[in-house]
Amino acid sequence: MRAILVDDEPDGVRTLKKLLELNCPEVEIAATCSSAAAATEKLEKIKPDVVFLDIRMPGKSGLDMLTELTVKNFEVIFVTAHNEYMLQALRFSAVDYLMKPVDEDRLVEAVERVRKRLKMEKHPGQAETLIHNIDKAGSPLEMRLCLHFEAFIRL
Repeated sequence: MRAILVDDEPDGVRTLKKLLELNCPEVEIAATCSSAAAATEKLEKIKPDVVFLDIRMPGKSGLDMLTELTVKNFEVIFVTAHNEYMLQALRFSAVDYLMKPVDEDRLVEAVERVRKRLKMEKHPGQAETLIHNIDKAGSPLEMRLCLHFEAFIRL
């Protein structure tokens, strides 16, 4: 899972980076940015799976950055010291809103939710099958079963 860390505070970046290295080895930190402008440039080049985004930064805020993006093809985990932006963060379908100092368990849970969301995007048939089965709830013979190849690898 490729990630970009965006925070104007160097200590915040170092701390989050260390927490991810220790608790979430599946996260590859592809870049760190100290401003929304730098992050916007990196987004286009790196195409991350997840962005760990501070909200209050000099110049453009993390919320401003997301508002200005025409394409948002990554998940967002807000990491901030300010709880007053939580409702605004919901508009962006954020995976989580972590308060500084970041709790390790909450970080692990947030990364796991990102992993699940990414898996759902790779397997859109699950949602289609669910909708079909809801429509056919009274007709069990018309219901579908959705299997993924990776399930057979574990056998």
